[in-house]
Amino acid sequence: MYPILYDFGIDITLFGTTRPLVIGSYGVVFALSLLVGGLLVSYLGRQRYADAPWLDLYLWTVVAGFIGAKVFNAIIMLPHLLAGRGSLMGMALGGGVWLGGALAGVGACWFLCRRYRLQLGVVVDVFFAVVPLVHGIGRIGCLLGGCCFGSECSLPWAITYTSPLARAFNDTPLGVPLHPAPVYEVLLEMINFAICFSVWRRRPAPWTVTALWCGLYGVERFALEFLRADPRGSFGPFSTSQWISLGLVAAATVYFVAVARRGDREPSDRREEPVAEA
Repeated sequence: MYPILYDFGIDITLFGTTRPLVIGSYGVVFALSLLVGGLLVSYLGRQRYADAPWLDLYLWTVVAGFIGAKVFNAIIMLPHLLAGRGSLMGMALGGGVWLGGALAGVGACWFLCRRYRLQLGVVVDVFFAVVPLVHGIGRIGCLLGGCCFGSECSLPWAITYTSPLARAFNDTPLGVPLHPAPVYEVLLEMINFAICFSVWRRRPAPWTVTALWCGLYGVERFALEFLRADPRGSFGPFSTSQWISLGLVAAATVYFVAVARRGDREPSDRREEPVAEA
């Protein structure tokens, strides 16, 4: 791991916690993933709606996703903060709950599609043709920063974290061989990207690519949760992310069963008709 790209040699204190002022590898990789995502969404989106404001759609969806990820993370981490097992500063500077961000982003996209008279299923499919790639790149940042770490293992490809900063920010175990959970997710999301993008190029019915990603990622994330050891909250036998993953798989299953029953395979790229004013 390589959590710090540049250290300014200055300490800052916020919320009673002192941290060094640095440029972190997680932030740089995260920004790179957003840049790649923005370029691809704009390029692919113009093939569906040539005159749609794709940059606005992307930026506002990303902002909503970032806020949603932080809010979900705050909800999950609240018991740890109250028990003194973490810091507000660490939570603010750390990552978020990816699935919570995805849900918030879809909500923002729905609002924007209504505003611009765009068919939500077509727009969201463009996003989810790109999401696996963006997410996979982002997980490289997780590997470098020490978050989303795996459980202890003795496999030949296990990784061992050593940076005190990873411990301070993410409570990462040091000196212990762990499953390289971020690496697993990078590889699986690249496979998901190849599948989703291939299907998107065939111009399927709206929501098809979105439902496909939900099914693929839901299964992937549910399984990977058994190999992760970072705090993500739990309800009953499963983690919060596993419950959300089951919801994604259920939604994908309902969609594909409904499509199979009605035999609807016709794509639709038409802009929605403006709503008549009273």
